[in-house]
Amino acid sequence: VAEYAGERLEEAGERAVVERAHLAHYRELARTRDAGLRGPLQTATLALFEREHDNLRTALRTAVAAGEEQEVLCLVHSLAWFWQLRNHHHDSRAWSAAAGRFGPDPFGPGAPPAAPLPGRVHDVPPPWTGERLREARRGVRLYALAAQGGSGATAMEQEADVVGRLAPIVAAYRPGLPQLCRQPGTVWFFARLMTGGLTGLGEVLALLVEACRADGDPWDLAFALLMRARLAGDGPEEAAEALALFEDARDAWGIAESLAARGEAYERAGRLAEAAGDFARAAAAAGEVGARSQVHVFTAHLAAVRLRLRPADAEAERLLAHAAEEAVRWGAEATGNVRLLLAQHYAHTGRTGLAQEQLGRCETEFGDHTPGLFWGLVGGMRAWVDCLDGAHERALDRLDRAVGDLAALAHLVAPRLVVAQFATGAWALAGRGRPGDARTGARLLGAYDAHAAEGRDGGFHPYTPQTEELVRRRAETALRAALTPEVYAGEHAAGGALPAAEAAALLRRRAGAPGARMRGAGADTRMASAGTHPQKHGGDGMNAEPDEMSRGDVPTPDRLLHSGSEGEFTAEDVVLASGRDVTPETLAWAERRMAEKGRASLDELLP
Repeated sequence: VAEYAGERLEEAGERAVVERAHLAHYRELARTRDAGLRGPLQTATLALFEREHDNLRTALRTAVAAGEEQEVLCLVHSLAWFWQLRNHHHDSRAWSAAAGRFGPDPFGPGAPPAAPLPGRVHDVPPPWTGERLREARRGVRLYALAAQGGSGATAMEQEADVVGRLAPIVAAYRPGLPQLCRQPGTVWFFARLMTGGLTGLGEVLALLVEACRADGDPWDLAFALLMRARLAGDGPEEAAEALALFEDARDAWGIAESLAARGEAYERAGRLAEAAGDFARAAAAAGEVGARSQVHVFTAHLAAVRLRLRPADAEAERLLAHAAEEAVRWGAEATGNVRLLLAQHYAHTGRTGLAQEQLGRCETEFGDHTPGLFWGLVGGMRAWVDCLDGAHERALDRLDRAVGDLAALAHLVAPRLVVAQFATGAWALAGRGRPGDARTGARLLGAYDAHAAEGRDGGFHPYTPQTEELVRRRAETALRAALTPEVYAGEHAAGGALPAAEAAALLRRRAGAPGARMRGAGADTRMASAGTHPQKHGGDGMNAEPDEMSRGDVPTPDRLLHSGSEGEFTAEDVVLASGRDVTPETLAWAERRMAEKGRASLDELLP
């Protein structure tokens, strides 16, 4: 029907006029309705944008084809939060990159530095001039950097000149600019971290919260507090403050995410009944906003807390297992989060084979662009399960690779991921029992105790508190059995003085020669030979209706805030992801590909 209508317009000489009117209408729809995504109209606005997404994409294609830079800029800025909420990663990547190809490079040589710009770029319609236009150009490039997701993180791990790439972004802004309090300006703080200007994630998020208190609006502050609670928080206070602000704004997404963040803090503090209450409320709030993937994630957290309260709670175990199976429908990120919880429950109840199966399925669901952070997370957890089975040599092999996988980014953005491996390594060395193993293990346990106690610079915890306590206790018991009290105390004290990087290097040296890991489904032959089934950890974001999500997509620093994958995709999505024009022939090709490969027909085409 659309093709027929287009032909008739072409014949009448009216196609260009109608396309321009269509573009103007949908640009204004996106621009004026974007604010509804941050308040009481959120659910209705999400439904509107989902319903009109094809028209919005058509408007973007029209603007790009006509060379209308400001129309593209306005649409990208207006749709960015919608794409992030619903995990439309391909749209975010493709359209922000397309917008960045117009106009001069705002971070290039001779480009003027940023000047203060209150509010959002698209608060007024184009045409734009002066600082608003320059900031719009900067913004789409920052969105493109953030929207790279997993492939972007992997590139950061491998890129030789990360500092050279990010230094112009750092130089373009200065503290105190109001645009740094909201997306995409918040990327500037993380660029400073990656270029060595800041010491750790805790400092990044403390500065962001401070900036939002000074120059941001209440929603910006709530978002910054939520990020800090998720990524570098130690107690429930920041999540509670974010929750109050989101409740004032009547933002259902923020309410659900803040409840989940506070629930995690309560769980770490042993306040399990309060944690269960928050996770139950988070699941209900996620359901209200239509975030079906997050309903399963939050339900899984609720079930895991109930199982800590009553390990024999059969209904809670059924809920957790059901959440893992249901989350599969919405993609690898939501599934990975739930699988890690289920694997830990199985391991704690003696079913290590089932635990390894869940972890193996996580690995199979990883894509080629999955950052080493997530390989290291799952590999370290598999090593813990190996220790439970007495397979200490195999555990050390996994730990060697896990610490290597974590080396590039974890020390900056998730230091606790590295530290957690020290306790498992101590246990595995004590169990292997070669000469010198126990002494090295005691040093690693000392390093674990010292750095875990510091632990406010990066609040992401890879294991549940129950798992952390078990690993540390078993490691100490095994080491004390192998060493005299004097030797244990001396080595433990020496380990406590080691920097984390030195402790990681010590673990790798003792575990064995560094080995390269093949990435991708079924590639880890050492796991297969060990009799396990080689098969992603997901964040806790509110992403209810993503479309073209690659299994390698792992969000950037706010990945804990925006994750999950659910919803359908179309033949047009597959064609666009392949870089081809949409024609009857390419649509037919895409339909054949979808019938043959299912979701992989799209995942394999995404960067």
